[in-house]
Amino acid sequence: MEKARALTVCLIVKNEEHCLGECLESIKKWADQIVVVDTGSTDNTVQVARQSGAQIEHFHWESDFAKARNYSLQFATGDWILVVDADEQLAEGMEFLSELKNTNFEGFYITIKSPLGVDGCVAEDHVVRLFRNGRGYTFTGAIHEQIAGSIKERQGQQSIGFSKIVLKHSGYVPEEIERKQKTVRNSQIIKNQLAKRQNDTFMLYSLGTELIQQGQYGEAYAAAMKALKSMTGGEGYFREVLLLALMASLKNRSYGEGHELFAKALKMMPLDSDILFLSGLRQVLLGNFILAGEMFGKGGINTVLVPPQLAYAIVGETFFRQGIWHEAVKSFTRSIQAYPSLYCIVRIIDIVRQGEPEAVRILAEAVGHDYKRLVHEAIYQEDYYAAAIICLAAIDRDSEKSFSQWRSLYQSIVVRVNKMPAVIKDYLNILCQQMEICNGALVTDKGSQFVHSYLVNAVNRSLGVWLTLWPEHIVPVTIWECCL
Repeated sequence: MEKARALTVCLIVKNEEHCLGECLESIKKWADQIVVVDTGSTDNTVQVARQSGAQIEHFHWESDFAKARNYSLQFATGDWILVVDADEQLAEGMEFLSELKNTNFEGFYITIKSPLGVDGCVAEDHVVRLFRNGRGYTFTGAIHEQIAGSIKERQGQQSIGFSKIVLKHSGYVPEEIERKQKTVRNSQIIKNQLAKRQNDTFMLYSLGTELIQQGQYGEAYAAAMKALKSMTGGEGYFREVLLLALMASLKNRSYGEGHELFAKALKMMPLDSDILFLSGLRQVLLGNFILAGEMFGKGGINTVLVPPQLAYAIVGETFFRQGIWHEAVKSFTRSIQAYPSLYCIVRIIDIVRQGEPEAVRILAEAVGHDYKRLVHEAIYQEDYYAAAIICLAAIDRDSEKSFSQWRSLYQSIVVRVNKMPAVIKDYLNILCQQMEICNGALVTDKGSQFVHSYLVNAVNRSLGVWLTLWPEHIVPVTIWECCL
């Protein structure tokens, strides 16, 4: 790869010994200079940075992130500056740096992916972190500091491009938030700033972000709405404030009251997948499944606010509630392909009972090689009917190699079921014995259509028993509640 112009990576740190090493290791290959500004660490952060060959500087912390950032910039000698946090690692796209030799852009957005520690959820953000050195660009904002505004003010919006660089950020994992007491620290900084400038829209947005993380949804909504009233729509973070207001409205259960806000958001950004998703979610919560489906169909399904498996499960549930079985199966299957979940499996079983012809075959394909995990999850939840049906649907997966293990698992489920007549349990065990005999015969004669047909009949009769006795599954929490 052709070498790019010299790159300086700047960090500000405090008590980051647990993660700084991995961060610096991920950037050493690409950086010509690494500047680490310590703001008062009491652990081994400085030693870790020094061992990685970083240039160490010190700054007295003044509860202002922008000041600390700007202090670090003065030590940069590279043509370009990349700003990174200690709890971030370069994940991909650094080959993009070779393109800096011929670019006319002054700065670039990079993608930051933050695992949230919940069901695989990953938040995705785009922030200007890569920019030219020596142009006088400075950060603003005591918290959630930004440099994009400085670049736009001097060179215009068109001077900022999008890069392929991706940072993985661990700071939003609950354990990390608790460890750093980020909520307490951030809230105090924001309150200090708002005491000086009550209508500072970025500080109001920052306050709303902190409040929503604390579960204070009504207050978060109020802060976001106050910010929106003073914004023109041209601010670089306008969309984020709008999304915050929409999410806070839903989390605060203000479904009916938010009609005007959602209508305006859709009018301003009719093709925005995240706004379409939140609008669809609102319609679901209001019971308007047809309207919700329209929102998801227009692009809401492509949201990055929730992982794909959850988005597809929500769409599947909207079709399920309308009795559109084939579309429900299609969406639940896509959710399972992204990540197999018991929720979607149970819904497909419900659809099998409705007589949807393709659902049985799809169920067998959907459980895949992950069926044991799903079976154990169902057993843990004492949903033995689901566990048994998943087992039967997966009999062809590895039964030839380890039928005895499959049989032990299946028979343990039969034993656990309460309130099932003994005669039915005996019948299920007889069918299981027939499956075992057929499986043994197929080991020596795989091509026997007669034996295979007999095995299929035994499986189908077993399925018929479980499906006939299938109890009504009252879902304690609907899938869309996972978004609230």
